Amino acid sequence: MATASALTNTFSAPGTLMAENFADVLNSQFKFVNRRVWQTPVQGLKYWNVMSTARAYEKHSYVVGGGIVPKNRDVQRIPRDTVIQGFDNTYTPETYRLAMFIEKRLRETDQFNVIDKMMADLNQSAKDTIELYAALPFNSAFSATVAWICADGMNLCDKSRPMEVGAAGTWDNEETSAALSQAAIATMRLNFRKNKNGRGRIRPITMKSLVIPPDLEDTAIEEMKSVLKAGVSTNETNFLTQYGLSYEVWEYLTSTTAYFGMGAKDSLYELNWYWGSKPNVDVSDVTSTNPDVYGKRVRMNFVTGADRPHSVRGNVGT
Repeated sequence: MATASALTNTFSAPGTLMAENFADVLNSQFKFVNRRVWQTPVQGLKYWNVMSTARAYEKHSYVVGGGIVPKNRDVQRIPRDTVIQGFDNTYTPETYRLAMFIEKRLRETDQFNVIDKMMADLNQSAKDTIELYAALPFNSAFSATVAWICADGMNLCDKSRPMEVGAAGTWDNEETSAALSQAAIATMRLNFRKNKNGRGRIRPITMKSLVIPPDLEDTAIEEMKSVLKAGVSTNETNFLTQYGLSYEVWEYLTSTTAYFGMGAKDSLYELNWYWGSKPNVDVSDVTSTNPDVYGKRVRMNFVTGADRPHSVRGNVGT
């Protein structure tokens, strides 16, 4: 039998697409030379409150609600409450740009009309960038390496998060590590219901969906959609079917074991994406000094952040 031997594709990167790097598209002896294009919608933005801003930065601030009303008579001095300021957050959009340049001779000798179409890759590059930044907080949620933090200086999902009122102690939105199962999902849902505000008062949140990587979809179907409890011999009802939970597969999650519970996207949902300017592709004026080089660039300006991520709970899995 023949033994397979991997090939290495050589390609130089001079900064401008030149004929020397695209011999195939200039050779009419080939039957076809195509570009691979995937038509998939942006997934990650659905997990963010998407807003636009014309300012250099946006600031968010919160106040923590009042305490418990004490018992006292009308003739006594009225107790006074103190409203506590929570953690503030500053959103400063940053600019992202990428350009592509093509020499005129390469466009003139293109036998398969694929060179000009490469400019469409700038749109795909912007889409890929959006997906990666949308998933970044989730992919670094359990990491000891600081890549992205919330207003309280903690990961998206973390232990021992500081309460806004220090005397109230800490809270967490990171579950004890466990494989995806009916019991683990039920515990996550229950912990949402036990959510507390900055003073330590109960403020329940209803879990709406489970977000998983593709690797866990089969398990999610078995654990969430079966009529009876999975993995037991008794005819016990799968209680998860009564809670209106759904699951969503997010291909850009890098962990094969981690999963996330999400609350409703209402006034308590505080994962925010600010567009300074949305992706725009235009002719690049860098080529104005050389009319025989054609260029376009994509440009966008955005920032992500979370104020208090109590609408997200995560489990690193096993």
